[in-house]
Amino acid sequence: MNKTESEATLKRLSHYARCLRMAIANGIDIITSTSLAEPCGISPASVRKDLAAYGEFGKQGSGYNPVELLEVIERILGILSPPPVVLMGAGRLGRALLEGGIPGTKYRFLGAFDIDGSRTGELIGGVSVYHASKMSAVLDGITDFIGMICVTPGLAQRAVDLLVENGCRAILSFNIEPLQAPSGVDLRYTDMPFEIDLLSHGLKNEGRCK
Repeated sequence: MNKTESEATLKRLSHYARCLRMAIANGIDIITSTSLAEPCGISPASVRKDLAAYGEFGKQGSGYNPVELLEVIERILGILSPPPVVLMGAGRLGRALLEGGIPGTKYRFLGAFDIDGSRTGELIGGVSVYHASKMSAVLDGITDFIGMICVTPGLAQRAVDLLVENGCRAILSFNIEPLQAPSGVDLRYTDMPFEIDLLSHGLKNEGRCK
C-alpha cells in the first residue's frame, strides 16, 4: 500500500482484524460494520469510511465476508506473514507472555533471552530461553524481528542496546523507564499507568468515584 495511514486508523484496523479472527473462529460467514464498530467505540459509518479508503467490500446492508476482509486488512497492516518476536527477560512477566502467547494475532515468539544463567535452556510455552550473550548466534541471518522488553527495572536500556546491536529496528517495552534508541529504531511502550489513569478519569467523570 502506498497510502500513509494515520496511527489512529491503523489502531482501528488492528481492532477490526481481531474481531474478524474471532468471527471466523466462531464460524460466522458475514459480519456487519456494527459488529466491527462496537469494540472500537465508533460508529458503523466510521468503519465503512475506513474500509472504503482501500476499495469496495461487501454490499450495503449485507455485511462483509470475514475471511476476505481479514486478508485485506492484514495486507494493509503488513501482517500476512508477520515478523517473529524476540523476548528480552524471562522472569515472571516474560514467562506469562511466553505461556500465553499473543492471542488474536499471528505473531509468534522466536526465542527469549535473559542474563540470568539459571534460566538458560528452559522451555516456556514451547519457546526456548537463551542466555543474552547468545543472541547473535541465535538470530544469525534473521534481519527483521520485533524486540519485546520485560526485564528487571534498571536493565531495560541494556536490553535495548543489545537488541539494536543485533539489528532490531522495532521494540516494544513493558518497562516504562525512559529509554534511548538510535534513529531508525521504532521504540514504543506499553504504558499501563497511563491506561489506568484514563480509566480512573472516566470513572470520576461519570460520578462513580469521589
